[in-house]
Amino acid sequence: MMINKIGTNLKDIETPELIIDLDILDANVNTVSKAYSDSHLKMRAHTKNLKSPYLARKQVEAGGSNGGVCTAKVSEAEVMVEGGFDNILIANQVVSDDKIERLCSLAKFADMKVGIDNIDNLNNLSKFAIKHNVILGVLVEINTSMFRCGVRSSDHAVELAKRAVDLEGISFKGVMSHQSIKGYTTEEERWKIGEEYLDICLESKRAIEEAGMDVEIVSTGETFTFDIVLKYPEITEVQGGTYALMDLNYPYMPFDIAVKVLSTIVDIDDDKITIDAGNKCIAAPNNATPLIEGVKSDLVEMGLDYSIHKILDNKKYTIGDKVYLLTTHEDGLMNRWDKFVGIRKEIIEGSWDILGRGCHH
Repeated sequence: MMINKIGTNLKDIETPELIIDLDILDANVNTVSKAYSDSHLKMRAHTKNLKSPYLARKQVEAGGSNGGVCTAKVSEAEVMVEGGFDNILIANQVVSDDKIERLCSLAKFADMKVGIDNIDNLNNLSKFAIKHNVILGVLVEINTSMFRCGVRSSDHAVELAKRAVDLEGISFKGVMSHQSIKGYTTEEERWKIGEEYLDICLESKRAIEEAGMDVEIVSTGETFTFDIVLKYPEITEVQGGTYALMDLNYPYMPFDIAVKVLSTIVDIDDDKITIDAGNKCIAAPNNATPLIEGVKSDLVEMGLDYSIHKILDNKKYTIGDKVYLLTTHEDGLMNRWDKFVGIRKEIIEGSWDILGRGCHH
């Protein structure tokens, strides 16, 4: 049931509600589209963030895209194939037999690619690809900064690439990496860190080529390096996710926050306000604090269905006023909700199911 109907004004929306400002979303997407449309590289939208074929389609249709998407899980890939996408990279390792079976089933309907970082997994992918009479594309994942998955040396990357080339049912496509940044003090430092990480990935790419193999795809970069990658002619695609909706972790990037939780003030106690949005509504991992948009505030307490915030400036509220709550982790936020409401100029334009939420497998 849709409580908040098309045409409803923001002031009349029942809360709490997950809101995406479609004008901000379009502006964010267009920033990347303009950067990549005439470039050698293209965006491959990472849908672990968006969790919505509708939102992913908006990114592709804006331009500057290779028409494909990334996912983190096989179940997310299933959602995207059902949503009409036929060019998918699972930017992760798929290792259990049941998940590989499902991956092979998807390969009958879409160009499926997956990350690899060890021989045993690669051999198993080949075994199931032969069984299902499909071809699985593989990209050697290079560890650059995460120390989560990925090979730690160029020699290991070359070894995996050679094995992939020899295996039946496997198509060696290239290399991939994902980087993270915990903040920076200057724009110069952002570029320095970004270049260091990207160079690590390209070092393995060049080693593979020197060993006599073609590298068709170099899939790397993300929101914090979306502009840095443009200086590298060897990079073919960027795994960008956060930029479309954004969160509080990227205040230094040329994107604005499009996804927010609309909440109503239900109590006021001196300089503290209680709102009807709590842990069930908002994602705040690693004790990161969600913020109220437009004012200086401190989180006092976060319950399941409420939160208390201390207002640090002279902003005055009355009970019933609505505020936006901003998150530090927009992909976690999207996973909290079954649907989102899209608005333009404070009027509801539509409501869309978040089909990729809860895709753990």
